[in-house]
Amino acid sequence: MSKINKSDLILSISSGLLFTISHIVPYAGFLSWFLLIPLFIAIEDKRPFHALGLGILTGTVLNALGSYWLIGTLSRFGGFPFPISLLFLLILSFYSGLSIGIFTLVITILNLLKKRGLLSVIVIASVWTSMEYLFPFLFPYTIANPQAHFIPILQISDLLGIYGVSFLIIFVNVTLMRLYKYIRKQGPIPHYEIIISILLLTLTLIYGFWRIETEKRIIADAPTIKVGLVQANFNFLEKIDENQEPMIEIHKSMSQSLNNPDLIIWPETAILLWIPTSSDRLIDNGNTAIPDINGTYFLVGGLSYESNETSPDEFAYDNMTKYNTAFLTDSGGNIIGRYHKIKLLLFGEYLPFSTWIPALKKLSPVSGDFIPGNELNLFEIKEKGVKIAPLICYEDIIPSFSRKFVKKGANLIINITNDGWFGESTAPYQHLLLSIPRAIENRRYLIRSTNTGISAIIDPIGRVVDKTDIFRKTNLEGEVGILEGRETLYTKVGDILPWTCLVVWIGYAFIIILKKK
Repeated sequence: MSKINKSDLILSISSGLLFTISHIVPYAGFLSWFLLIPLFIAIEDKRPFHALGLGILTGTVLNALGSYWLIGTLSRFGGFPFPISLLFLLILSFYSGLSIGIFTLVITILNLLKKRGLLSVIVIASVWTSMEYLFPFLFPYTIANPQAHFIPILQISDLLGIYGVSFLIIFVNVTLMRLYKYIRKQGPIPHYEIIISILLLTLTLIYGFWRIETEKRIIADAPTIKVGLVQANFNFLEKIDENQEPMIEIHKSMSQSLNNPDLIIWPETAILLWIPTSSDRLIDNGNTAIPDINGTYFLVGGLSYESNETSPDEFAYDNMTKYNTAFLTDSGGNIIGRYHKIKLLLFGEYLPFSTWIPALKKLSPVSGDFIPGNELNLFEIKEKGVKIAPLICYEDIIPSFSRKFVKKGANLIINITNDGWFGESTAPYQHLLLSIPRAIENRRYLIRSTNTGISAIIDPIGRVVDKTDIFRKTNLEGEVGILEGRETLYTKVGDILPWTCLVVWIGYAFIIILKKK
């Protein structure tokens, strides 16, 4: 067993760099298939504790570089000074990096990299896949997400979810590492690993191309509705209460320029009105907050509250329960659907422990005190046959969220978000990339309406049919198919693969322990 040297550090950092590049550079997803090889080489002859450290280093690097924009976001959104924002990024990156550290620790304890044969590859891929699923990330992501640029590969997501692609990628990484060792005359040729890798990739591509052609026919035969997305492009400094009326008027004006859509979508917190949860209309100072466009429905991001005073409609900002809400209304502003955001943004929409330790608010005075919703409410437009899953902000990058909505009957997924807090960074592009698999997993259209971009229409194959640029005031119009009545295998069984992977590697470890005894 050797100690960590400079070469090991360089190899570990290289894997982190390659991971970052695969996520932020368009069409760099091919890197995913071999980016862990440097890390594997670095930890192959290390003690478990050293492997843990090198894995954490890789994870810290990839998170710090891939989420560099958090520094600006925390400064703008949370009100933190730059040094605190930088420190938070480093702490978060180290925490997220623990997932890879635990992965390298487990496979080193089990001595899997030095073993030969298919079983060890399966167990390594199982450890990664279960860790990717079970580790509590602040921003969930997978090694498979960059394959959104290579959609034939991603089509198996409707069977096993995005984690099925992750399993395949890790399998190939290990196989290529062993092939590299053979070329360097440091190990035998991995016959079976190569054969199974080629077979799995071939079957994946065959299924992918077949599924694409099948879905094209289904999409062509599906009923459609016309949608219009309003991207009013307000920066974070403009989205304040004092500007609520001008913001509403601009959204109204832009909506009226659309070409008679069935549904108009405004992004997250497009209106900064506090609407009581008991209200049945979307009203601004007695006036309807949306334009009267006959026959058109509106999905609007806004704010709502429940008063803790005697009167349920009495507005008392410091004594009320606040929600980040999506509203569905008819053209008269009558509310026919409400959904309160469930997955709130840490340090933006809420500050942990601030209820019990009010002094924490001084560290981040801009942080909100929103309460998460507790129900997955579908939005239904009966005359159009539409049942909408209304996702808010980064709820669209959580696979189980969309799946649960579709399981309840949703035939259209709509995400409203405000990525303006990220500034002109790679974050809006990453957000779009991470959301694409939701359309494939459930075979539903996914619409993303954003305040500053990227707004997009994504079809059930994972193709970005149309999209906007970031920080541009514009509308986006298109037709989307309403795919009703069928559930994919993933929608039916959910994330059974990562749980199976957990059973596989824990069972393997248990057998190893028994053999040693």
